[in-house]
Amino acid sequence: MHVTLVGSSPSTLTAGIMLLTRSRQLGFRLHVSILGDPEKIHHVPGPAIFYAPVLASCGVGRDYGRGATVVVPGPPDAPMLATLTPHGVGGWFQVERNGMGTHPATEAYMRLCNDDRPEAQEVVAGMRAVLRDVGATDDPSVLDVLFGAPVPPLLRIAVALRHGRSLSGARPDSLMRWMTGSMDDAQDPIPPDTSLHELIEGIQGGRYDWILARLRPDVREAATRWLTTAAGLVSDNDARDEALIVGIAELLSHLCQLPVDSILPPLGAAEDAVAMGLAGAMSAYGDGDAAKALHQTYRFLGGGFSQTRPGHTICVSDEPEPGPDDVVASWEWFCREVRVGRKRADAIWEDLYHPAQ
Repeated sequence: MHVTLVGSSPSTLTAGIMLLTRSRQLGFRLHVSILGDPEKIHHVPGPAIFYAPVLASCGVGRDYGRGATVVVPGPPDAPMLATLTPHGVGGWFQVERNGMGTHPATEAYMRLCNDDRPEAQEVVAGMRAVLRDVGATDDPSVLDVLFGAPVPPLLRIAVALRHGRSLSGARPDSLMRWMTGSMDDAQDPIPPDTSLHELIEGIQGGRYDWILARLRPDVREAATRWLTTAAGLVSDNDARDEALIVGIAELLSHLCQLPVDSILPPLGAAEDAVAMGLAGAMSAYGDGDAAKALHQTYRFLGGGFSQTRPGHTICVSDEPEPGPDDVVASWEWFCREVRVGRKRADAIWEDLYHPAQ
C-alpha cells in the first residue's frame, strides 16, 4: 500500500514516522511519501529545551535530552528558549547562556554584582544568602526562570528552586520556615506591573504591612533593611534596576499568602523535566535544527518525498508556515503541527487498515 501525505512539514513528517513505525512493528508493507521538496522544509533552530514525549519518541533532541525532555543544541551566543508548557505549544521564554541574563531583573542583579559600592554588595550578599539557604544558587539561568517564566509566581519559585538545586547539589529546605503568624490579615499580592514609586509609597503608607507581619521577627528585620538599601540603589540609578526590587516584592507577597505549614506547588512532568534538564542544556552547543532531526528519522524509516501524488493522497494539515525570522512563532507552530501529525496518524491508520463498513 502506498500513501502520499500533504501538509506542513512537521505534521507530515510526524505522521509518516508514526505510520512507518507501526507498519514495521506489525509486519505490514506500507510505503509513505510526502508531497513536496525536502530542501524546503521550514527550519526550527536551537537552542531550546521543553517536554515533548511525541518529539522525543521521534528522535528529536536525543543527544542532550533524557526521557521525554527535548534539548536542541544551538550557537553558544544564542539564548536558550524554554517552555514549561507540555509539548511546547506555547509559553516560551528565554534563558541567557552568556552569564548576564535576559530578564530585566536578572540583568539588574548582574549589574549590582559588578557594582563596587558597599550598598550594592550588601544587596547582592543578602539575595545570595537567601538562595543558598534554600539550596539554590544565584546563577543567571535560575534568576531568568524565577522572574521570566510565564507561569504563576509560586510555580515560578518552585521551578527556579528545582533548577537551582540541580546546579548546587544541595539538600532542599523549606521557604515556609521563614513564615509566622496567621493569614487573617492577608490581602491581594503585589501586581507585577507595580512601579517602584508605587511600591515604596505602599510600604511607607502601611499598605504592605501584612507582608512583613508574616515574616519571623529576625527575617522581617533583614528583609526591611534589604528593601530599603535596594530601593535606595535603584533610585540612584534612575530606576534602571527597579524590575529586580518589584519582582522580589511580588514573589514575597505571594509566598506570604500561604499557610505556615504549606508547600510550594508540586511540579508536573513538563516543569520538572525543564527544571532538571536546564543545567545540562546550557552547554548544548551545535547547529541544532528540530525539523532536520525529524526529517532524518523519517528518512531512516524509509519514508520518501514525491513531486506527484502516487497512491492514496491524504491531507494532514494545512496551517501555513510562520515567517522565517520569528523563532518563537516557528517553535510554537512546529510543536502544534507535530501534535496534529501524531493525532492524524492514528486516524489515517484506522482508515487504511480498519475502514468503516
